[in-house]
Amino acid sequence: MQRLYALAVVLSLALLLGCGSSRASDSAVKETVERGVAQLREPQTAEQRHDALVRTLRKLRDEHASTATGRKGRALAIGGFTWTLRGIDARLEMTRNDSGNLEASVRDAVRADRDLRKGARLLRAAGRSLGIRIGKLNGF
Repeated sequence: MQRLYALAVVLSLALLLGCGSSRASDSAVKETVERGVAQLREPQTAEQRHDALVRTLRKLRDEHASTATGRKGRALAIGGFTWTLRGIDARLEMTRNDSGNLEASVRDAVRADRDLRKGARLLRAAGRSLGIRIGKLNGF
């Protein structure tokens, strides 16, 4: 009986320690958003920025906030990083596919600016929700 009790205690401790690694708190979401915004401000190529945004979005989707405010901030941040990624993709398309085609270049440039502006607006809203001050992001 005593052996069974000891086994139950060990298993309970193992489960508790394993649950702590999920980081289901607003602070984990806040850290990911801060890190993602800092990466957007770093000088880098469009391809590097694209890869950094994909990693940030993957990490943010894996994290879960513990409060309603945190969940709202997370949702806004996911939207903001997604729109920013779309804007970066439009810039990449412009450089890859539109050389010599003025109409396509203008269309992609307008789409990139629109998507980057919307992403910046959503990221600032996420920042307000999470208590992070986010100013201009690359001119937007």
